[in-house]
Amino acid sequence: MAENKGNMFRAGIIGCGSLGRTHAQCIAQLEGMELVAYCDVYQESARELLDEFGGEYATSDADRFFNDPDIDVVYITTMHDTHADFCIRALESGKHVLVEKPLAMSVEDCVRIGEAVKKTGKTLFTAFKMRYYELLWKAKELIPSPILVTMQMMDDRWGDDIWPNDPVKGGGNVISQGCHSTDILRFVAGGDPVEVYAVGGNYYQPSGVVDNLTAVYRFDNGAGGNLVQGDCGCPPVTSKFFMQVFAEGKSITISDRLTTLTYREAGAEPQVFLGTESGFLEENKAFLRCLQEGTPATIDHVDGLYATLMVLQAIASLKSGQPEPIKSIVEQSLSLQKEGV
Repeated sequence: MAENKGNMFRAGIIGCGSLGRTHAQCIAQLEGMELVAYCDVYQESARELLDEFGGEYATSDADRFFNDPDIDVVYITTMHDTHADFCIRALESGKHVLVEKPLAMSVEDCVRIGEAVKKTGKTLFTAFKMRYYELLWKAKELIPSPILVTMQMMDDRWGDDIWPNDPVKGGGNVISQGCHSTDILRFVAGGDPVEVYAVGGNYYQPSGVVDNLTAVYRFDNGAGGNLVQGDCGCPPVTSKFFMQVFAEGKSITISDRLTTLTYREAGAEPQVFLGTESGFLEENKAFLRCLQEGTPATIDHVDGLYATLMVLQAIASLKSGQPEPIKSIVEQSLSLQKEGV
Protein backbone atom coordinates (compact mmCIF):
# COMPACT_ATOMS: atom_id res chain seq x y z
CA MET A 1 0.00 0.00 0.00
CA ALA A 2 1.40 3.38 -1.00
CA GLU A 3 2.28 5.82 1.76
CA ASN A 4 3.57 9.37 1.70
CA LYS A 5 7.36 9.37 1.70
CA GLY A 6 8.21 12.03 4.27
CA ASN A 7 6.60 15.27 3.14
CA MET A 8 6.54 14.37 -0.56
CA PHE A 9 3.68 12.62 -2.35
CA ARG A 10 4.76 10.60 -5.38
CA ALA A 11 2.25 10.90 -8.21
CA GLY A 12 1.50 9.09 -11.44
CA ILE A 13 -0.69 10.16 -14.35
CA ILE A 14 -2.74 7.76 -16.44
CA GLY A 15 -3.97 9.41 -19.62
CA CYS A 16 -1.18 11.49 -21.12
CA GLY A 17 -3.09 13.72 -23.52
CA SER A 18 -3.81 17.42 -23.13
CA LEU A 19 -5.41 17.14 -19.67
CA GLY A 20 -2.59 14.92 -18.46
CA ARG A 21 -0.11 17.55 -19.58
CA THR A 22 -2.14 20.33 -17.91
CA HIS A 23 -2.09 18.53 -14.57
CA ALA A 24 1.60 17.74 -14.98
CA GLN A 25 2.23 21.47 -15.39
CA CYS A 26 0.29 22.11 -12.19
CA ILE A 27 2.08 19.41 -10.21
CA ALA A 28 5.40 20.90 -11.29
CA GLN A 29 4.39 24.06 -9.40
CA LEU A 30 3.47 22.28 -6.17
CA GLU A 31 5.75 21.89 -3.19
CA GLY A 32 4.95 18.52 -1.72
CA MET A 33 4.20 16.43 -4.80
CA GLU A 34 6.43 15.00 -7.51
CA LEU A 35 5.64 13.12 -10.70
CA VAL A 36 7.29 9.73 -11.00
CA ALA A 37 5.26 7.70 -13.52
CA TYR A 38 3.20 8.11 -16.67
CA CYS A 39 0.84 5.61 -18.29
CA ASP A 40 -1.00 5.73 -21.60
CA VAL A 41 -2.24 3.21 -24.15
CA TYR A 42 0.13 5.02 -26.50
CA GLN A 43 3.46 4.66 -24.74
CA GLU A 44 4.96 7.47 -26.81
CA SER A 45 2.50 9.91 -25.23
CA ALA A 46 3.62 8.77 -21.79
CA ARG A 47 7.25 9.07 -22.85
CA GLU A 48 6.69 12.65 -24.04
CA LEU A 49 5.45 13.71 -20.61
CA LEU A 50 8.32 11.86 -18.90
CA ASP A 51 10.81 13.70 -21.09
CA GLU A 52 9.12 17.03 -20.42
CA PHE A 53 8.42 16.81 -16.69
CA GLY A 54 10.85 14.18 -15.41
CA GLY A 55 10.20 11.10 -13.34
CA GLU A 56 11.13 7.45 -13.31
CA TYR A 57 9.27 5.67 -16.10
CA ALA A 58 6.68 5.77 -18.86
CA THR A 59 4.56 2.73 -19.67
CA SER A 60 1.54 1.42 -21.51
CA ASP A 61 1.17 -1.37 -18.92
CA ALA A 62 -1.71 -0.36 -16.63
CA ASP A 63 -1.00 -3.31 -14.30
CA ARG A 64 2.54 -2.11 -13.70
CA PHE A 65 1.25 1.40 -13.07
CA PHE A 66 -1.55 0.58 -10.62
CA ASN A 67 0.46 -2.08 -8.79
CA ASP A 68 3.48 0.18 -8.24
CA PRO A 69 3.83 0.39 -4.42
CA ASP A 70 5.87 3.59 -4.69
CA ILE A 71 3.04 5.65 -6.19
CA ASP A 72 0.98 7.48 -3.55
CA VAL A 73 -1.34 9.43 -5.82
CA VAL A 74 -2.94 8.67 -9.18
CA TYR A 75 -4.25 11.29 -11.57
CA ILE A 76 -6.90 9.87 -13.93
CA THR A 77 -7.21 11.92 -17.12
CA THR A 78 -8.44 9.22 -19.49
CA MET A 79 -11.60 8.81 -21.57
CA HIS A 80 -14.75 9.07 -19.50
CA ASP A 81 -15.85 5.46 -19.78
CA THR A 82 -12.62 4.30 -18.07
CA HIS A 83 -12.93 6.53 -14.99
CA ALA A 84 -14.87 4.18 -12.74
CA ASP A 85 -12.67 1.11 -13.16
CA PHE A 86 -9.46 3.14 -12.95
CA CYS A 87 -10.63 4.98 -9.81
CA ILE A 88 -11.49 1.71 -8.12
CA ARG A 89 -8.21 0.06 -9.12
CA ALA A 90 -6.23 3.00 -7.77
CA LEU A 91 -8.17 3.20 -4.51
CA GLU A 92 -7.97 -0.53 -3.88
CA SER A 93 -4.21 -0.44 -4.45
CA GLY A 94 -3.93 2.10 -1.66
CA LYS A 95 -3.59 5.28 -3.67
CA HIS A 96 -5.29 8.65 -3.42
CA VAL A 97 -7.04 9.81 -6.58
CA LEU A 98 -7.72 12.98 -8.52
CA VAL A 99 -10.08 12.13 -11.36
CA GLU A 100 -11.05 14.46 -14.17
CA LYS A 101 -14.72 15.21 -14.72
CA PRO A 102 -17.12 13.54 -15.09
CA LEU A 103 -16.62 11.23 -12.12
CA ALA A 104 -18.32 8.54 -14.21
CA MET A 105 -21.00 8.25 -16.87
CA SER A 106 -23.64 6.34 -14.91
CA VAL A 107 -25.13 6.45 -11.42
CA GLU A 108 -24.09 2.85 -10.88
CA ASP A 109 -20.44 3.61 -11.62
CA CYS A 110 -20.47 6.71 -9.40
CA VAL A 111 -21.87 4.57 -6.59
CA ARG A 112 -19.21 1.89 -7.15
CA ILE A 113 -16.53 4.56 -6.80
CA GLY A 114 -18.15 5.81 -3.59
CA GLU A 115 -18.14 2.28 -2.19
CA ALA A 116 -14.42 1.99 -2.94
CA VAL A 117 -13.73 5.32 -1.21
CA LYS A 118 -15.62 4.11 1.88
CA LYS A 119 -13.91 0.72 1.86
CA THR A 120 -10.36 1.98 1.42
CA GLY A 121 -10.47 5.26 3.35
CA LYS A 122 -8.44 6.93 0.62
CA THR A 123 -9.07 10.44 -0.69
CA LEU A 124 -10.84 10.90 -4.02
CA PHE A 125 -11.01 14.41 -5.46
CA THR A 126 -13.31 15.11 -8.43
CA ALA A 127 -11.68 17.70 -10.69
CA PHE A 128 -14.26 20.41 -11.28
CA LYS A 129 -11.89 23.28 -12.01
CA MET A 130 -14.74 25.77 -12.50
CA ARG A 131 -15.50 25.59 -8.78
CA TYR A 132 -12.35 27.66 -8.35
CA TYR A 133 -13.32 30.50 -10.68
CA GLU A 134 -12.89 33.50 -8.40
CA LEU A 135 -16.02 35.29 -9.60
CA LEU A 136 -18.23 32.36 -8.61
CA TRP A 137 -16.98 32.86 -5.05
CA LYS A 138 -17.65 36.58 -5.42
CA ALA A 139 -21.19 35.79 -6.54
CA LYS A 140 -21.74 33.64 -3.44
CA GLU A 141 -20.43 36.49 -1.30
CA LEU A 142 -22.73 39.07 -2.90
CA ILE A 143 -25.83 36.84 -3.04
CA PRO A 144 -25.36 33.98 -0.55
CA SER A 145 -29.03 32.90 -0.71
CA PRO A 146 -30.24 33.25 -4.29
CA ILE A 147 -33.81 32.81 -5.45
CA LEU A 148 -32.91 31.89 -9.04
CA VAL A 149 -29.66 30.84 -10.74
CA THR A 150 -29.23 30.36 -14.48
CA MET A 151 -26.24 28.67 -16.08
CA GLN A 152 -25.56 28.56 -19.82
CA MET A 153 -22.72 26.69 -21.52
CA MET A 154 -23.20 26.84 -25.27
CA ASP A 155 -20.28 25.70 -27.40
CA ASP A 156 -19.62 25.73 -31.12
CA ARG A 157 -20.72 22.53 -32.83
CA TRP A 158 -18.57 19.58 -31.81
CA GLY A 159 -16.93 17.52 -34.54
CA ASP A 160 -18.53 14.22 -35.39
CA ASP A 161 -15.35 12.21 -34.87
CA ILE A 162 -13.88 13.56 -31.62
CA TRP A 163 -13.84 11.04 -28.77
CA PRO A 164 -15.77 13.21 -26.25
CA ASN A 165 -18.66 13.10 -28.75
CA ASP A 166 -18.63 9.30 -28.86
CA PRO A 167 -21.72 7.97 -27.00
CA VAL A 168 -19.64 5.38 -25.13
CA LYS A 169 -16.26 7.04 -24.59
CA GLY A 170 -17.38 10.59 -23.93
CA GLY A 171 -21.17 10.86 -23.98
CA GLY A 172 -21.40 14.05 -26.03
CA ASN A 173 -21.39 17.69 -24.99
CA VAL A 174 -24.34 17.55 -22.60
CA ILE A 175 -22.77 14.78 -20.51
CA SER A 176 -19.11 15.65 -21.02
CA GLN A 177 -19.28 19.37 -20.27
CA GLY A 178 -22.71 19.53 -18.70
CA CYS A 179 -21.33 18.12 -15.45
CA HIS A 180 -19.24 21.30 -15.11
CA SER A 181 -22.41 23.36 -15.51
CA THR A 182 -24.47 21.34 -13.06
CA ASP A 183 -21.69 21.35 -10.47
CA ILE A 184 -21.36 25.12 -10.39
CA LEU A 185 -25.14 25.56 -10.66
CA ARG A 186 -25.50 23.52 -7.46
CA PHE A 187 -22.50 25.31 -5.90
CA VAL A 188 -23.91 28.81 -6.46
CA ALA A 189 -27.50 27.83 -5.62
CA GLY A 190 -26.22 26.59 -2.26
CA GLY A 191 -28.55 23.60 -2.05
CA ASP A 192 -29.04 20.11 -3.38
CA PRO A 193 -31.33 19.52 -6.38
CA VAL A 194 -34.55 17.71 -5.54
CA GLU A 195 -35.83 17.16 -9.07
CA VAL A 196 -35.44 18.28 -12.69
CA TYR A 197 -37.65 18.81 -15.72
CA ALA A 198 -35.98 19.13 -19.11
CA VAL A 199 -36.60 19.46 -22.83
CA GLY A 200 -34.18 18.96 -25.70
CA GLY A 201 -32.70 15.95 -27.42
CA ASN A 202 -30.58 14.84 -30.33
CA TYR A 203 -30.98 17.40 -33.08
CA TYR A 204 -28.05 16.84 -35.44
CA GLN A 205 -25.16 14.85 -33.98
CA PRO A 206 -24.98 11.62 -36.05
CA SER A 207 -23.89 9.53 -33.03
CA GLY A 208 -27.32 10.00 -31.46
CA VAL A 209 -26.10 11.71 -28.28
CA VAL A 210 -28.24 14.37 -26.65
CA ASP A 211 -26.61 17.47 -28.13
CA ASN A 212 -28.75 20.30 -26.70
CA LEU A 213 -30.86 20.56 -23.58
CA THR A 214 -32.52 23.06 -21.27
CA ALA A 215 -33.52 22.04 -17.76
CA VAL A 216 -35.17 23.49 -14.65
CA TYR A 217 -34.04 22.31 -11.20
CA ARG A 218 -35.79 22.66 -7.84
CA PHE A 219 -33.31 22.86 -4.96
CA ASP A 220 -33.96 21.82 -1.37
CA ASN A 221 -33.34 25.36 -0.09
CA GLY A 222 -36.14 26.76 -2.24
CA ALA A 223 -33.94 28.10 -5.02
CA GLY A 224 -34.71 27.45 -8.65
CA GLY A 225 -32.08 26.73 -11.26
CA ASN A 226 -32.02 26.77 -15.04
CA LEU A 227 -29.47 25.09 -17.30
CA VAL A 228 -28.86 25.62 -21.03
CA GLN A 229 -26.27 23.17 -22.36
CA GLY A 230 -25.26 22.26 -25.88
CA ASP A 231 -23.20 22.92 -28.98
CA CYS A 232 -25.52 24.90 -31.28
CA GLY A 233 -22.97 27.71 -31.50
CA CYS A 234 -21.08 29.93 -29.08
CA PRO A 235 -23.02 33.20 -28.59
CA PRO A 236 -20.89 36.33 -29.12
CA VAL A 237 -22.43 38.52 -26.39
CA THR A 238 -22.75 36.17 -23.44
CA SER A 239 -19.78 33.90 -24.38
CA LYS A 240 -19.63 30.14 -23.91
CA PHE A 241 -19.91 30.34 -20.11
CA PHE A 242 -22.67 32.61 -18.79
CA MET A 243 -24.41 32.80 -15.42
CA GLN A 244 -27.05 34.97 -13.77
CA VAL A 245 -27.98 35.03 -10.08
CA PHE A 246 -31.06 36.73 -8.63
CA ALA A 247 -32.35 37.64 -5.18
CA GLU A 248 -34.82 40.28 -3.98
CA GLY A 249 -33.57 43.62 -5.25
CA LYS A 250 -30.28 42.12 -6.45
CA SER A 251 -28.92 40.65 -9.64
CA ILE A 252 -25.61 39.30 -10.91
CA THR A 253 -24.52 38.68 -14.48
CA ILE A 254 -21.25 36.82 -15.11
CA SER A 255 -20.12 36.86 -18.74
CA ASP A 256 -16.89 36.72 -20.77
CA ARG A 257 -16.38 33.05 -19.86
CA LEU A 258 -17.22 33.90 -16.24
CA THR A 259 -14.48 36.53 -15.96
CA THR A 260 -16.67 39.69 -15.80
CA LEU A 261 -19.24 40.05 -13.01
CA THR A 262 -21.79 42.87 -13.01
CA TYR A 263 -23.65 43.33 -9.72
CA ARG A 264 -26.69 45.52 -9.32
CA GLU A 265 -28.57 46.28 -6.14
CA ALA A 266 -31.78 48.30 -6.11
CA GLY A 267 -31.09 52.02 -5.73
CA ALA A 268 -27.36 51.72 -6.43
CA GLU A 269 -25.14 51.95 -9.47
CA PRO A 270 -23.97 48.64 -10.96
CA GLN A 271 -20.57 47.39 -9.86
CA VAL A 272 -18.23 45.51 -12.18
CA PHE A 273 -15.69 42.95 -10.93
CA LEU A 274 -13.05 41.40 -13.16
CA GLY A 275 -11.56 37.96 -12.66
CA THR A 276 -9.55 35.35 -14.49
CA GLU A 277 -10.33 31.98 -16.02
CA SER A 278 -8.28 29.71 -13.82
CA GLY A 279 -9.02 26.62 -11.76
CA PHE A 280 -6.54 23.88 -12.67
CA LEU A 281 -3.76 25.03 -10.36
CA GLU A 282 -6.21 25.93 -7.60
CA GLU A 283 -7.83 22.49 -7.58
CA ASN A 284 -4.41 20.85 -7.52
CA LYS A 285 -3.41 22.98 -4.55
CA ALA A 286 -6.67 22.09 -2.79
CA PHE A 287 -6.11 18.38 -3.47
CA LEU A 288 -2.58 18.46 -2.09
CA ARG A 289 -3.73 20.43 0.97
CA CYS A 290 -6.34 17.76 1.73
CA LEU A 291 -3.66 15.06 1.52
CA GLN A 292 -1.19 16.97 3.68
CA GLU A 293 -3.73 17.86 6.35
CA GLY A 294 -5.65 14.59 6.24
CA THR A 295 -8.93 16.43 5.67
CA PRO A 296 -11.83 15.31 3.44
CA ALA A 297 -11.73 16.17 -0.26
CA THR A 298 -13.29 19.56 -0.88
CA ILE A 299 -14.92 18.18 -4.05
CA ASP A 300 -15.57 14.51 -3.36
CA HIS A 301 -17.37 11.55 -4.93
CA VAL A 302 -20.75 12.80 -3.66
CA ASP A 303 -20.23 16.05 -5.55
CA GLY A 304 -19.26 13.98 -8.58
CA LEU A 305 -22.39 11.87 -8.19
CA TYR A 306 -24.65 14.92 -7.97
CA ALA A 307 -23.10 16.55 -11.04
CA THR A 308 -23.47 13.39 -13.12
CA LEU A 309 -26.97 12.64 -11.86
CA MET A 310 -28.19 16.18 -12.54
CA VAL A 311 -27.33 15.63 -16.21
CA LEU A 312 -28.53 12.03 -16.46
CA GLN A 313 -31.88 12.78 -14.81
CA ALA A 314 -32.36 15.76 -17.11
CA ILE A 315 -31.86 13.37 -20.03
CA ALA A 316 -34.28 10.93 -18.37
CA SER A 317 -36.84 13.74 -18.17
CA LEU A 318 -36.52 14.29 -21.93
CA LYS A 319 -37.67 10.73 -22.44
CA SER A 320 -40.36 10.57 -19.75
CA GLY A 321 -41.80 14.04 -20.24
CA GLN A 322 -42.02 14.28 -16.46
CA PRO A 323 -39.91 15.72 -13.63
CA GLU A 324 -37.30 13.22 -12.48
CA PRO A 325 -35.91 12.89 -8.93
CA ILE A 326 -32.29 13.57 -8.00
CA LYS A 327 -31.75 14.02 -4.26
CA SER A 328 -33.70 10.91 -3.26
CA ILE A 329 -31.51 8.79 -5.56
CA VAL A 330 -28.33 10.22 -4.03
CA GLU A 331 -29.64 9.67 -0.51
CA GLN A 332 -30.61 6.09 -1.31
CA SER A 333 -27.18 5.42 -2.81
CA LEU A 334 -25.37 6.87 0.20
CA SER A 335 -27.62 4.92 2.57
CA LEU A 336 -26.74 1.67 0.83
CA GLN A 337 -23.05 2.53 1.11
CA LYS A 338 -23.38 3.12 4.87
CA GLU A 339 -25.17 -0.19 5.26
CA GLY A 340 -22.53 -1.93 3.19
CA VAL A 341 -25.11 -3.35 0.79
